[in-house]
Amino acid sequence: MIKPCTMQNIVVNFEVLFQNCTFMKRLIVLFVIFIIANSLTSLLAQTNGHILKGMVTGNGKKVESATIYILRSQDSSIFKTGITDKDGAFAIENVEDGSYLLAVEAIGYKKFYSDVLTLTASNTAFDLHTITLAAADAAMHTVVVTSKRPFIEQKIDKTVVNVEASPTNTGLSALEVLEKSPGVTIDNNNNISLKGKQGVIILIDGKPTYLSGEDLANYLKNLSANQLDQIEIMSQPSAKYDASGNSGIINIKTKKNKAAGFNGNISTSAIIAAYFKNTNSINLNWRKNKVNLFGNYGYSRWEGFNDLYINRSLRTGKEAAYDRYSNQYSFNRYSGKPQNFKAGIDYYATKKTTLGAAVTGNFENNQFVSKSRANIYDSLYNFVQFNQAHSDSRETWNNLGFNLNFQQKLDTLGTELTADADYIFYHNKNLQDNSNYLFSSDSVLIETKDQHNPNPYLLHGNLPSNIDIYTFKSDFHHPFKKDAVLEAGIKISYVKTDNNAQYTLQNNDTKERFVDTTRSNHFIYKENINAAYVNLQKQFKKWGVQLGLRAEQTIADGKQVTKGQSFHKNYTKLFPTTYLSYKANDKNTFALSYGRRIERPGYESLNPFQEQLDRYTYRQGNPLLQPQFSHNIELSYNYKGQLNISTNYTNTTDIINDVLITVKQPGDSNYTTFQTSQNIASSENIGLSVNYNKQLVKWWSVNVFTNVYYNHYKGVINDGSGNEDINTGMAGLSGNMSNQFNFGKGWSGELSGWFRSQQLESSTILARSMGMFSFGAGKKILNDKGSIRLNVRDPFYLARFRGKNETDKGLTVISNKWDNRRVTISFNYRFGKANGQQQRRRSSASEDEQNRIHTGGQQ
Repeated sequence: MIKPCTMQNIVVNFEVLFQNCTFMKRLIVLFVIFIIANSLTSLLAQTNGHILKGMVTGNGKKVESATIYILRSQDSSIFKTGITDKDGAFAIENVEDGSYLLAVEAIGYKKFYSDVLTLTASNTAFDLHTITLAAADAAMHTVVVTSKRPFIEQKIDKTVVNVEASPTNTGLSALEVLEKSPGVTIDNNNNISLKGKQGVIILIDGKPTYLSGEDLANYLKNLSANQLDQIEIMSQPSAKYDASGNSGIINIKTKKNKAAGFNGNISTSAIIAAYFKNTNSINLNWRKNKVNLFGNYGYSRWEGFNDLYINRSLRTGKEAAYDRYSNQYSFNRYSGKPQNFKAGIDYYATKKTTLGAAVTGNFENNQFVSKSRANIYDSLYNFVQFNQAHSDSRETWNNLGFNLNFQQKLDTLGTELTADADYIFYHNKNLQDNSNYLFSSDSVLIETKDQHNPNPYLLHGNLPSNIDIYTFKSDFHHPFKKDAVLEAGIKISYVKTDNNAQYTLQNNDTKERFVDTTRSNHFIYKENINAAYVNLQKQFKKWGVQLGLRAEQTIADGKQVTKGQSFHKNYTKLFPTTYLSYKANDKNTFALSYGRRIERPGYESLNPFQEQLDRYTYRQGNPLLQPQFSHNIELSYNYKGQLNISTNYTNTTDIINDVLITVKQPGDSNYTTFQTSQNIASSENIGLSVNYNKQLVKWWSVNVFTNVYYNHYKGVINDGSGNEDINTGMAGLSGNMSNQFNFGKGWSGELSGWFRSQQLESSTILARSMGMFSFGAGKKILNDKGSIRLNVRDPFYLARFRGKNETDKGLTVISNKWDNRRVTISFNYRFGKANGQQQRRRSSASEDEQNRIHTGGQQ
């Protein structure tokens, strides 16, 4: 039988051919496209886009270090910036077609605005010749371009969130800012989804966080919004990016700049909630001649509660009657004092060569205390037992990352070669004590002779974890003549994780501790990924085409030292991307894109250890997990940068989902429920999203986003004793809205909120609708160098999770409430020079690995 010629079949057949090659041949194929790309540089020499150039003078002399701003004419938002050299000259490259204003700012002079500049294909070089600045009035000490960026910018290939433009972002964490961003939703387990699809890769300044799941959420909770500049949301990344991420990439940019001299800003906030919280940060920058030094430091104090209610109806199988019920409530409190820093240097050796180095660190000392009680009932709902549990977890995380980077401009028109090398390590110490006491209904301690399931059940865990990551990447960017660009690159990464779970139980007769061999384990995981890509862009008048191909080879080895079990994986996959755009006119643009992506299991999900809530509830990893693959198609329409409508279709195979498994231990009348991850199904997602942002009047801007989607899952859950078929689907609706107000005289305000309807969180968990709203106001003070802001978040506790999980062996109903109602007061002050450009952001070699690491943090 002849198979239909689909994109999926073409990719799979090519992969089979590639897989049959020897190892050396694979390496040759991976790197040959990079070598070919470099060979083409001698043949092509013209840049893509436009060049704006000119000279700035004032008071009869050339003005050095004047700041050049290219502003979009429609909203005066900043598109690009530049700075004049010692001769007063400037040249800003790669400016897209469109209409712009050019602003010039220099100390001692009045700011200058040009007339509207319209750039088309017929004028690739635009010379403004000489710009003469007028001297400032004596009372004017400095001049600042006051162009205000909108909260949301909708571009053809991504959505940009300007964090500082929203007063209600003050005192929030990065996770909470994401929660109110267009298309982003966060479930009760803090999994981040984009347009109804899980599997988002989070980058910080182009670097991966190396975290996944709950631990990625903890990291983002500890990152203050006061340290953030922008959030870029890309649902269809190009081949230049790692292929990881089922639903796309979110790049969080932190505040940095490289203005000449010394400058910076400090911020602090007081967060009044059920438990007091506080965030503090400082950003510093110093630049002189060829040297730019930068650094930032953040310190937070987080305390809060996270209460969990779980009601279970349990049975042995689908045809059996329920024979056990339990009502469990857990009162959880977390506390921590996370710290983070970044320090670096850029050395501009020549006009074309830049060398850089940076070190980052995150240090956390956290405590999580849980007190819970589970009331247990028989088949007739008679109260028969109850289990009281107390869990105390103290975790210390030390993370350091080192980066060396290099940038070489090969000509004056945009050809460049970059390289990054990174070493990152995580060292974790985690001490856990879990005490369980099982009583009869009349509060008598129930005796048991099973030493592996004693009563009281006193479990102690010493869980050290070490992770080492080495990465190297190099990227080449070359503009072709006639509006075309070639990009190519390679990446090599090596990761080693070493997790040693040492559990002991107390013998209730001798009071001595002995090793719990059913839970103790030593798991070592090693992974090497070799990747290469090529990406070609070409503009044909109103049509734009981009074709990309990325190849990634994965070699992985896992070993459970204690149990003598191991696995080995070696596979090579191809990830094509295709983009087609049509610009009908300056107002209307259409785009069609296709991409294939991979979602590898997080390092924590592969770890087979158990994390206890009480004796009958725990979480466990699965070393047998396989990666999931997705095919994504998206069609979009953009009107004037204000209205964006897109529809998408995604097909995912071997989808990784969290599942609840119910088992009955020998000799125990009660059931044990644990959460784990499995490749349980294939899924289809189809969605329609609309984003609209506009300045309605001079003092009021609005952004509205809504997404309607349908998810369908089909597959099998393995519950240890058999398989359970899944065939379920549901439509969902999510949306958010932000209103920005500018009242004049330095006053501003905001009213924002988000909502999501009842929906499938995964293939097995049905979540009820939820939402929240916030409002805030701000005032500029101290000659506009400082600001104070007040924000009220979720005043009525609307953001709480309620859902259920129904399988053949039981029904689980969950309710979760956390410390979300807050009043925040913050203060921010900037000092030093206000003019200048942002410091160059490096996209390091590690763009995927950190998204998959387990770390500590607040709950």
